[in-house]
Amino acid sequence: MHHVIEYTVVLVLAGVVSWLPGYALERLVANDLPTELRGLARWVLGIVYWMLASFALAACGILRVEAVIALALLGGALAVWVRVREGPSLVRRARLGSSGIAGVLALATVAVPFFLLALLPQVTWDADVYHLTLPRLFVENEGFRSVPFSVYSHWPLGVELLFADALLLKDYILAKQFHFGFGLLAVYAIAVAVRAHGAAVSTLAGLLFLANPVVLSELHIAYVDLAVAFFFAAGFLFGFVSLGSHSQTLIALAGVCAGALVGLKVTGVVDAAVLAVLQIPGWVRGLSKGEGAYVLRRRVLPFLLPALLLAVPWPLKAWSETGNPIHPLLYPWLGGVDWSDGLTVLFDRWQASMGMGREPLDYLLLPVRVILQGGPGYAHFDGAIGSFWIVLVPLTLILGRRDRLVVWALWIVGLRFAVWAAFSQQMRFLIPLVALLAMASASTLAGLANAVAARWGARWARGPVWGLVVILALWQPIRFAETLEPGYALLRSDRTRVEALRERAIPAAYRFADAQLPTDAVVLLINDNRTFFCPRECWADSFFQASQIADWLRPASRAEDLERMLLERGVTHLLVAEPRWGIRWPRGLTTLLEDPESSVLLYTTPEGGVRLYELRRSGLLSKSEKTAGCLSWVPG
Repeated sequence: MHHVIEYTVVLVLAGVVSWLPGYALERLVANDLPTELRGLARWVLGIVYWMLASFALAACGILRVEAVIALALLGGALAVWVRVREGPSLVRRARLGSSGIAGVLALATVAVPFFLLALLPQVTWDADVYHLTLPRLFVENEGFRSVPFSVYSHWPLGVELLFADALLLKDYILAKQFHFGFGLLAVYAIAVAVRAHGAAVSTLAGLLFLANPVVLSELHIAYVDLAVAFFFAAGFLFGFVSLGSHSQTLIALAGVCAGALVGLKVTGVVDAAVLAVLQIPGWVRGLSKGEGAYVLRRRVLPFLLPALLLAVPWPLKAWSETGNPIHPLLYPWLGGVDWSDGLTVLFDRWQASMGMGREPLDYLLLPVRVILQGGPGYAHFDGAIGSFWIVLVPLTLILGRRDRLVVWALWIVGLRFAVWAAFSQQMRFLIPLVALLAMASASTLAGLANAVAARWGARWARGPVWGLVVILALWQPIRFAETLEPGYALLRSDRTRVEALRERAIPAAYRFADAQLPTDAVVLLINDNRTFFCPRECWADSFFQASQIADWLRPASRAEDLERMLLERGVTHLLVAEPRWGIRWPRGLTTLLEDPESSVLLYTTPEGGVRLYELRRSGLLSKSEKTAGCLSWVPG
């Protein structure tokens, strides 16, 4: 229980530290916002403050705990200064009321069990590959660094910088909590979009978002998709409200969200472009009136300038590291590092293989398949959304035609879905669209309830809405009871048990490496790319389907050539894992590993799934008697 209380307090403090600079910035530069959007603007600006500041620290090589604390103090001091300057008249106490409290409890019924699950020390695959590994390396190097064979190290890493802050302040479990926090913020943005319909509808909208397995699976892991959902939902809402307003502040906040999306992941530029669609009606109206200068000054620049300010640092970083601002995309024209034309073909082929086909009929059936046939594996989009969308989406299309929020949300969803269908069909990339569907469907159901009440004067018209809230709130904990049980167990665990769980999360081969390998060892991974817990310099493939390491080693036709290539690049050890993932390794690799003159087996896991070799000619091999001792080492 101590573990749960400790991280709950730390997460709340982190939320306060994120909100304070956002409050100050909102009051300084965005104080003409509608009251209902101020809270959302503060969260957006506060998180962007931290992403920009963390980027600056990493770029300057001063990403240290003292600098992070200084930024927190600066944000707090700025908030205090603004608060004192404006005086007490601006203080407003939020009143939830009984309906609001009921809504919060309903959302907590779903969120809290997954919060507990996020407190476990286990790390999922992609987090082990780069979502947590790169932040760890940034912390160890006090700033950015390129990682051989890792294209991820050159991609936008806005959330990973926040994870680095978490590692500096505490540990990787706090980084998982940060992503959970983005999930709560996405629910908040969705609720704000429909708050005019009352607490019941706002709660229903949030629960419709949480009722998707692909969303719940990310609530307790260190990924970035919930952050994308938050900024996408917030950017949509700011842009939508700006349609009926001349507020440059709303347009600028939409641009801030667009720029933030570009800084979150490589596909963020598409999300930003889709958000820009909301600005087109204002541009067209102004141009049709011959007000080109006005449109440029009052509508185009307020969106583009903040978007570019937040977006440009990332391609500049990639260009300085690889010569390609979007490495490895467009490699045949822009070039790059640790890449080739052959890898481009393999990568494109892999992306196109996701989903259930790319023929005309497949695209026609795609919406239905996404809803009803999602599941594990890329052949089924590697994730699932709620099957209830097969009813809610058509209902929203039919009944929501007169609701501007619904119409615009559906247009944005349709446009972004079309782009998604044309490229990588991974279900988690649809999480931002699920957020907009939740807004649109809840608003449509509210309109239906209002129509019933107006026609028959029924006071019970909102009853079914609350009924859906109760069903959705109770359904998720029951549905995922077995998955959630390890999280519940933390409530009964003491500190010793939690530390044992943390120790077991570290692979045995890496515990051996920490105990036995020289501090300057360089480990090359074969058939594995999970490196977060690796205590030494560790290189691995970004994608098994387009193996950069195999592509690099392929010219070596003999074991001697292969050994020379490894030693010239400084590799001292090889970690070989099973299964093989279908990668075509050079024939000389097996010969090299079996030749006692070239390599020695230092360690193998009890089940034989992982073997660690040392290259004898690396100059780092200890005497034979020490090697014999290594072979007898058994993980504790």
